[in-house]
Amino acid sequence: MFDPILVVVCCAGVGLTLSYFTLGNSRMPQHNQEEDESEKSCLCAKSSRRRVLVVTAHPDDEVMFFGPTILHFTQQEGALVYLLCLSTGNYYGQGRIRCKELWTSCNILGVSRENIIVYRCDDLPDDPDIMWPTVKTANLINQYLHALDIDMVVTFDMGGVSGHINHSALFSAVQHLVEEEFLPETCEAFSLDSVNILRKYSSLLDVPLSYALSSCAFTVDRKRHSILQSAMRAHRSQYVWYRKLYMYFSRYVLINTLSRITP
Repeated sequence: MFDPILVVVCCAGVGLTLSYFTLGNSRMPQHNQEEDESEKSCLCAKSSRRRVLVVTAHPDDEVMFFGPTILHFTQQEGALVYLLCLSTGNYYGQGRIRCKELWTSCNILGVSRENIIVYRCDDLPDDPDIMWPTVKTANLINQYLHALDIDMVVTFDMGGVSGHINHSALFSAVQHLVEEEFLPETCEAFSLDSVNILRKYSSLLDVPLSYALSSCAFTVDRKRHSILQSAMRAHRSQYVWYRKLYMYFSRYVLINTLSRITP
């Protein structure tokens, strides 16, 4: 008979071992090899330096949810990374403070201050009870996609990771752009995968499973994990005890898995 406790311990050990070797790796989806020649020509004509736009709802989203993705593009790939934050995080009247914290955090993550766009609009309030209008949000995002010549946009999925409806609204907006074929010609859209609460707080144990199941995954090593911790500490107004625990137990501080947004 198998000892169930021993089985659990062994599985945990295997998971941690695999995590040690996968941390710091990345996997991007492969393009269809049968894409037509005209599309290939367009891709070749663009600068070899990728232009990535990360679209978030609140200051601190960039660290708590998209940290491994941002560090991959700023440190490993050397891409030109932009951050579009569609609210100041003013739910508790701290919008001005949180904007300053966002600039400090992004500097730590390697995103230039001139590449940070914080949008202030009464129609897009930081409020967990208000769904942002899809078309208005989509049009706003699309302006920056075209103006900045973006070739990869990343945002939340419908689950919004934490269930926040401001997060989900961003997915609806980008999906609208995909469905209506409004994206720039060579731009690809991706969403950050939401997982169940057990996996969300499994830390290292979730990394091997996530990496195996996804065709697009970004992980961090110990050095980059430390960078994310420093970036989160820059959000001093938000760095309360439960977010400190989040930064140590959440798998989103170790791995991001992305899915392509399709019609």
